[in-house]
Amino acid sequence: MIPNNLDIVIRNAISAFRRIDLTDLRVLEGISRYGPRNISQIAESVRIPSTTVRFRLSRMLQESFLFLHMIPNLPNLGLRRAVVFLEANTGFENDILNYSKVHDYWVFQCSIYGRIEGCAGFWNIPFGEEDRFIEFFNTLVDLGVVRDYHLHWTTCAYYPGISSKWYRIQDKSWVYNWEEFFTEISVEQGEEVPEILRDPSEYSTNVDAIDLQIINELEENAKLSLPEISKLLDVPLSKIKYHYHEHIIKRDLIGGYQAEIYRFPFPLCEILFFIFDFDKSQDMYNFISAFIDKPIAINISKIIGQNSIVSQVYLPKWELRNFKKLLSRLTKLGYMKRYWYYIQDMYESWRELIPIENYDDGWVYKHDKFIDNIKKMYQNDPNINVI
Repeated sequence: MIPNNLDIVIRNAISAFRRIDLTDLRVLEGISRYGPRNISQIAESVRIPSTTVRFRLSRMLQESFLFLHMIPNLPNLGLRRAVVFLEANTGFENDILNYSKVHDYWVFQCSIYGRIEGCAGFWNIPFGEEDRFIEFFNTLVDLGVVRDYHLHWTTCAYYPGISSKWYRIQDKSWVYNWEEFFTEISVEQGEEVPEILRDPSEYSTNVDAIDLQIINELEENAKLSLPEISKLLDVPLSKIKYHYHEHIIKRDLIGGYQAEIYRFPFPLCEILFFIFDFDKSQDMYNFISAFIDKPIAINISKIIGQNSIVSQVYLPKWELRNFKKLLSRLTKLGYMKRYWYYIQDMYESWRELIPIENYDDGWVYKHDKFIDNIKKMYQNDPNINVI
């Protein structure tokens, strides 16, 4: 399991600022396309010896400015992704995360401030449990813990690969060319976006317990080899190989990979959640096409059934105003309908893996337990006068 303090490890990691060169970037671009375990394929695609690829990858991991994760293809696991923003009622600003964490199916949560004071989270909910999931948040509203919430059902998250776009070789750093970004958005790009950002046609639980154990290990560290996974799980290698090739690969259970790298030090940057709305799908596709190869988005997901996307954005503080100027310009000219954002508290964030302990020949959704626990938490709070 990914420990709850993983984000502390990441915050304390060394940033990539002036620590990588063009060869490193080419390796990272190959990883984004083929995954971190296909070294020979990466080497062939970027025309670098495989020994160099291994060395560069190991160095970036050992020096702690690169983290590698596998992203599960949630619809094929029978899970729906939700992005939820909770506004705390006055007095519950410091408690809202504890209430929200009572639910087993969150995979990321953090405090947010700015437009509202509260928390945000990513949740992977068993298909068919949407109404009871909403009831969980309605109960928090009824108790007076939450003033309001905004819940968006989305596609899987797409994690843009590391790109050399806007990378300046001379000083080994990134520049932000907002005028170029605007020009790309204003030119029709077609509708070619990553398949994972298309609305799912169905949800099916096409997985078993061993598949999920392997997926969990690769979520935490996508570079693990099958023999390493065999040792970690204490499962024979032959069985691991069978499940990986015959189930995980053939059943399309991998949605992609995240090469998590922070270009500038945390204290100099902001992480924000942006929601972008568009009048037309073509405008949305143009924006996505221009967005995904820039050193901006951590992840992108499309709100299902709408011309809207949600994205976590990582920017140097001095570029945030320029990004918002660009968005205002796009809105005035009609390329975007509207946008809004929430600021993530980078010092209060937590991650978990898909809760495979809740899988028993199907997902077990313990709704009554979740509701009972938040009510008990409320009733046992010594600072609340429960009548």
